Amino acid sequence: MHHAKEAHDLKNPPKHAFVLPREGPLAEALKALLPEAYFSEEHQEWRIDWDPKSFPVQGQKIDAFASEHGLEIFHRYK
Repeated sequence: MHHAKEAHDLKNPPKHAFVLPREGPLAEALKALLPEAYFSEEHQEWRIDWDPKSFPVQGQKIDAFASEHGLEIFHRYK
């Protein structure tokens, strides 16, 4: 698990990103688990904005999705 155990007050919180196709079974699974996920046309990847209100559940879901599907989680600051 790569996520913090407590929320941080970050001036520029990261977005979590997965490099997945825009459509298909993995995209559908991501949207089902994390409805706030969106596909960034500019970056051609799925992103999830960090939400301190949903901490730590959001991070646990992101970790679980990555583990289940053998994916790497990227942190984006732009």
